[in-house]
Amino acid sequence: MGLFKNKKRDIPQPNSQEEVQYRRYQHYYQEPVQPRKRKRVSKLFGFITILIILIIAFYLAVMYMWSRTSDVDELVKIEDKPAYVHVEDMPDYTKNAFVAVEDKRYYDHEGIDLRGVSRALAVSLKNGELTQGGSTITQQVVKNYFYSNESQLTRKVKEMFVAKRVEDKYSKNDILSYYVNNIYFGENNYTIEEAANYYFGATVNKNNQNLPQVSVLQSAILASVVNAPSNFDINDISDSYMTRIKTTLEKMKQQNYISDSEYTQAINELNQ
Repeated sequence: MGLFKNKKRDIPQPNSQEEVQYRRYQHYYQEPVQPRKRKRVSKLFGFITILIILIIAFYLAVMYMWSRTSDVDELVKIEDKPAYVHVEDMPDYTKNAFVAVEDKRYYDHEGIDLRGVSRALAVSLKNGELTQGGSTITQQVVKNYFYSNESQLTRKVKEMFVAKRVEDKYSKNDILSYYVNNIYFGENNYTIEEAANYYFGATVNKNNQNLPQVSVLQSAILASVVNAPSNFDINDISDSYMTRIKTTLEKMKQQNYISDSEYTQAINELNQ
């Protein structure tokens, strides 16, 4: 009993009111307790972030599975068109006019141009709506053949999945051939040879000796119309269309698809 009494006496006790206040100060100010509200907000934010990631992952998985229903082997059917001409049988400036104006990194990417997609996304966020930009020639081949009537966001995602498969299966020249032989040039012309015949009485086929070969300027005119065939009329070139053709020729020169002399000659012909 005496032992317990002695231990009780050894416990230090506050000697003054000031010491009691000092210990309270240490408890409340030097060792603060984290607010519960902040912890709740942090947990909620983490939950929402994880939920968004899961939704995006699920959406992409569904789009991927959906895109697998598109058989890229079917693209060879474009070659059955009577007016089909492979780009290897065209002048280099003709096929590359489309590369210059539509997809300047065409020969470098594998179906998806991440720089173009990023730029299009930035413009979309700025304007508050999804833009048409960012699609490669390969994606446009996919869109024109498989998804021309689908809503834009769904189509864009599937385009990218299918474009990679197209690049894995076909050469760049094959894909470019499918592009220029399956787009609308106006006046019910859906191949570049039909358009060259109809508008200029010319041919894009180097092996065709019955018609004059399409010129640099004519190639630029055809490449410039596909972006908006309903707005531009090759038979009646407007000022805005004239500006676009000049831009196409400038891009062709900058990307070394035509020489300075070919550029100058084309500009002179256009101005006349």
